[in-house]
Amino acid sequence: MPALIVLLVLSLPEPSGATACRPEAAAARAVRAVAEGIVAADNARDVERVVAHYAADAVLLPPGESPVHGRAAIRPRYEALFAAFAPAIVGRVDEVCAEGRLALVRGHNGGRLAARGGEPSRDLDDAYLMVLRREDDGHWRISHLIWHRASPPPSARVPGAGEKGAAR
Repeated sequence: MPALIVLLVLSLPEPSGATACRPEAAAARAVRAVAEGIVAADNARDVERVVAHYAADAVLLPPGESPVHGRAAIRPRYEALFAAFAPAIVGRVDEVCAEGRLALVRGHNGGRLAARGGEPSRDLDDAYLMVLRREDDGHWRISHLIWHRASPPPSARVPGAGEKGAAR
C-alpha cells in the first residue's frame, strides 16, 4: 500500500520547483534507460537481459489474465514469447517521474510480433504504466507493469463512428 500512495503522489501535478517529472533529472534519465533497455532486450530476444530488468518480486498485470508474481514466473512468459515470435517493438516513453526510491513510466509500445512458427503475427498497440523501484544495489528495476491495448481492435470498431456526419 505505501508504494501505491507514493505512486499516486508522483502522479500529482508538480509544485513549482519540483524535479520528480523533469526529463533532465538524473533519476528520470536512469529510469528512462530501463524502459528503453527492456524494449531493446525484447527485440534481441534476450531472456537474461529482459528478466534482469525486473525486481525479484515484480508483478505483471497482463490484460485479461491473472497477475503474474515474481521474476521466476515472469521468465517462462518471455521464453514462450521469444520461441513463438520475433519482436520488433517500437517503444515510446511519454512520461517519466522519479522521486526517492520509486518511479513511474507511462508510454506506448507499437510495432509487431513476427511469427516464428504456427502463431499468426501480431501488431502491437499497447499503452503501459511501469512502476520501478531503486533497489539496494542502486539499480532501478521494474516492480509492477500493467498494459492494455491503446485502441480498440478492428473487430470492436463501429463502422462510421468518428467519421464526419456519422450517426451516433
